[in-house]
Amino acid sequence: MELVEEIRNLIELKIEGDYWDFKEMWHDNKASLLHDIICMANNQLGRDAYIIIGVSDSRCQDGVKIKGVTEVNRKDQQHLIDFLRSKKFAGGLRPPVYLQTISLCDDDGIPQSVDVIIVKNSEKTPFFLVDNFRDRDKEIRAGYIYTRVGDTNTAIDSMADMDKIEYLWRKRFGIDLSVNERLLRLLDSPDDWVGDLNWGNSKYHKYFPEFQIQIEDIEDQSQFSTNSIMQNIADYQADRSYSVSNLTIYYHSTILYKEYVIYLDGGRHLIPFPKTHTVYSDTVVGGEPSLTYIYLNMDSVSGKLFRCFCCTEHNWYNEKWDLRPGVAFLIFDDEAVQEQFNDFVLNRLYAIEDEYCKALTAKKYVRNSLTDEYYIGGWSKANEIKSCIYMNNFGTWSGVTCMTNCQKCQKKEFNEGAKRYDHRIYSI
Repeated sequence: MELVEEIRNLIELKIEGDYWDFKEMWHDNKASLLHDIICMANNQLGRDAYIIIGVSDSRCQDGVKIKGVTEVNRKDQQHLIDFLRSKKFAGGLRPPVYLQTISLCDDDGIPQSVDVIIVKNSEKTPFFLVDNFRDRDKEIRAGYIYTRVGDTNTAIDSMADMDKIEYLWRKRFGIDLSVNERLLRLLDSPDDWVGDLNWGNSKYHKYFPEFQIQIEDIEDQSQFSTNSIMQNIADYQADRSYSVSNLTIYYHSTILYKEYVIYLDGGRHLIPFPKTHTVYSDTVVGGEPSLTYIYLNMDSVSGKLFRCFCCTEHNWYNEKWDLRPGVAFLIFDDEAVQEQFNDFVLNRLYAIEDEYCKALTAKKYVRNSLTDEYYIGGWSKANEIKSCIYMNNFGTWSGVTCMTNCQKCQKKEFNEGAKRYDHRIYSI
């Protein structure tokens, strides 16, 4: 819904801009399509950009109007991906794009399909080719860096101005980032951190040693003994004991981040403390139905630490995370993905809750005063069921991953009625 509103608002402006472009129909020239994508990927605002197809632009006689997309030269998501993969980009780095079709009403109130090529923001700029690419009278030249300024792309036979190119390189190297933004960037490269969090308690970045990570023990562990999130995760380890420590990230002496971390399986695993979120049926907190899930956002500090601790090939804790059944939390690419997921769940909440309760019954849970929290938005050992139900309803929608362990591509039965749930494990 957020994308629909944003595109509608851009159309109502009746002009094109730095990060959006209108096309009445799909490109009939592949070089022109590639040129538009590269320009948007190299935009000067450092944000997602949109090529909106099925909307006439201001140069047309009718001005900016919703026309609806036609089938002529129309492409789908896979066509776009294959198209970009076949082109020789510098360093093998290609603009991240995906395609979404939305419905918008034209001036007569008639719903029309509009394709939106979403060019995701990336720090890997500038994007450019190392081989020429020609389609008929259009040619993208090797080594040429294109961008977009205002409502205008760099001409296909020209180079962007030097100050615009400089901005793109500065973006790649993080020169203009704030301290917190740089931290997020540095955590994307776990091998660049020096120190030991297995037998030691600190790490620092080898190129920027002013960034330091320290873990401190918490003497009084009793405050965590009844934490249902920690218990849910620990109960499925070979050793159910767990301990909690404080993790602090410093920039010089300034604290940038502080959070709990959990040692699991007798100290064999270390993970950041996951977050929880509840989707309510209305705006009144406590309204029913409601469902709570445990999650991590991969674009947050905690999500990036999760990768560093236990997902990368050379992770900081010497072991990969063992995704056993029941260790069920969701992974989101970013907050925007999570918001879309919440909207999806909210619109299907009654159906999901009904399915969820049936699955609990199939698991031999009996609803009483002790198990009532399982049925009313709680998590505990019901997470395994809940995560798989989410995946069953959400499908393989991009950006959401179920952390319940199963064999890849395996269909796991959770229901006595032979109801099958397709779900995936998180993999690097």
